[in-house]
Amino acid sequence: MPLKRFLQSVITSLALFSVGVCAETVEYVVSGVDEPMLGNVRDHVTAFRIGSSARLNARLRRKLTEDAINAAVAAMRPYGYFHPVVDIDMAPKDAEAWLVTVNLKKGPPVLVQELHLELTGPGKELATLNTWYEEFPLAPGLVLNQQDWDKAKLNAMDLLEASGYLQAGFSDHVIRVDTVANTARLKLVVDTGPQAVMGKVTFKQDIVNEDVLASLRRFKEGDAYHAFLLEKFRLDLWRSGYFEDIEVVERRELTAEPPRVDLEVKFKPRKKNSFQGTLGFGTDTLARLQFFWGRHLLSPRGDDFDIGIGWQQKDNLLSLQANYRLPRKTESQQFWIASGGLQTEQQTFEVSPSNDLNNRVNVARGTINDYWLKAGKTRVRNIRRGFEQLFETVYVKYLNEQRNFQPTDNLAPESSDIPPSESFFDFLKDTSNSLAIGIEWDWPEIRGNGFQTIGHHERLWAFTSNEAWGSDIDFSQVYLSTRWNFLATDRLKILLRAEAGYSNASNITVNVPIEGSDVSLVVTDLPNLYRFKAGGNQSVRGYGFKNLDNNGLGSNNIFTASAEAEYHFHENWSVAAFVDVGNAFNDWSKPDLKLGTGFGLRWYSVIGALRVDVAKGWDLEGEPWRLHLSIGTTLL
Repeated sequence: MPLKRFLQSVITSLALFSVGVCAETVEYVVSGVDEPMLGNVRDHVTAFRIGSSARLNARLRRKLTEDAINAAVAAMRPYGYFHPVVDIDMAPKDAEAWLVTVNLKKGPPVLVQELHLELTGPGKELATLNTWYEEFPLAPGLVLNQQDWDKAKLNAMDLLEASGYLQAGFSDHVIRVDTVANTARLKLVVDTGPQAVMGKVTFKQDIVNEDVLASLRRFKEGDAYHAFLLEKFRLDLWRSGYFEDIEVVERRELTAEPPRVDLEVKFKPRKKNSFQGTLGFGTDTLARLQFFWGRHLLSPRGDDFDIGIGWQQKDNLLSLQANYRLPRKTESQQFWIASGGLQTEQQTFEVSPSNDLNNRVNVARGTINDYWLKAGKTRVRNIRRGFEQLFETVYVKYLNEQRNFQPTDNLAPESSDIPPSESFFDFLKDTSNSLAIGIEWDWPEIRGNGFQTIGHHERLWAFTSNEAWGSDIDFSQVYLSTRWNFLATDRLKILLRAEAGYSNASNITVNVPIEGSDVSLVVTDLPNLYRFKAGGNQSVRGYGFKNLDNNGLGSNNIFTASAEAEYHFHENWSVAAFVDVGNAFNDWSKPDLKLGTGFGLRWYSVIGALRVDVAKGWDLEGEPWRLHLSIGTTLL
């Protein structure tokens, strides 16, 4: 037995030694063609290898040469070259390796002589299918590229399936190649088949009432099937905050009339409490802190509650807000909403004797405290068959505002004991109550990620407050904003935004004595929480955050607009150039719009787009440059 084991060990060692000594490697180099043909040829020829212990004798070299030629010819055919000239050069690279050089000449291409492309079936008028038809990559006179042919066929099936034509196929698909004349005749007939409809939705759960879940669907039973609506359905289930590990299973009944897709939804209940804290910095807000607590399911009725607190270094602003939401028992998605909160911030009252943005004098400094309660109803309206959604909220909002300012040393000395005017004294310390009735719409549609993020986002609100129902002051406001991101080319993105707001509110004339002269100012009677301010990352770059307004205390009206071009130059990086214009003001006849221009750098990270901008405010003295830093998409 010991002798037998010894002989086995010796034989094994000799075998391993012989492999190490005798094995030779082969390295391939392909020239004469470019990508993607280059990669395909390389993949084909390198698929042929010699054995791990073989040496390249003359017979193996001839075999390797023949295999490389046949592989190269086969690799060129999908790109329309059936008669390439292949030259193989094989030479030793070193003692244990060979270098095989594959030199290629394409030869004459096979050209498409005739193309018969036809759409049939109930879905032949489908817009996306007809766009595919118009943009078909092959046409008479072009080189026969079978890669494009196969890709086009796959794209047709994908878009038809996405639109509910789940039995689509090709009733005829033929490529006839004349290798002597180097021509090809193509025939492709697309048969869409019938369109499937959405069937019954079954929820496998006992967590929340069925009517709450039913309202989340953007479709009804019998509506045309579309894969996008199913994807949105999954997303809406997740956004509800009730569930995790969501699984939507399709049960395709294609033999039914019409074909039907039933859905079975399974999920696990989400943890009822969630907590989130963030620490950040931005050139607009400086340092900032936020904490959020959410209670996702208070009862089977689907009601939820959350509370958030935040602080920012800019203006030493502190805010607290609590929200409650209760789904209504309606076919469409609707909620009763209630919220309450407070906000306190420090502000300065600035005046300019010459109405000059570069020459402002701080005459008072103080605190503004806002306390509010809000109640109303939110309805989610489906647009374009549910492909987009509009959020509509009707509400009543009570606001208590307390203003407490103290004069600074910049006031004239004689004003230290006697107020400059009764209106100025009233302005420094005041309390107001308002009850506003309003409606607002929010229409976000955002697609893609990173540089490819595109879409639009519109917001519109209108509200009014009147002494007739208990307010201390009468005012009304209308506001509209729009943002658009779209790709002009694969590497160039255009970003546009604009906003306009109007307030019908009384103005207070304030006479302020400062060193050397008295300044007469017009200050809006609008509560601070509803005043407009411009300037900063998402407004007019080149100016400080919310620095564009009347006297640093906000204005009745606002108008801003921006145009930006962004060029994607490397992986997650892009550069941008922009022009911004706008201001917040009390008088539409004197908007005094400010101009800012600049350039920026974008880095698309896992936490969002990091945006660094350098902008010049053309209406500031010396036209200084200002740095702006922000994170996130501009569409939000």
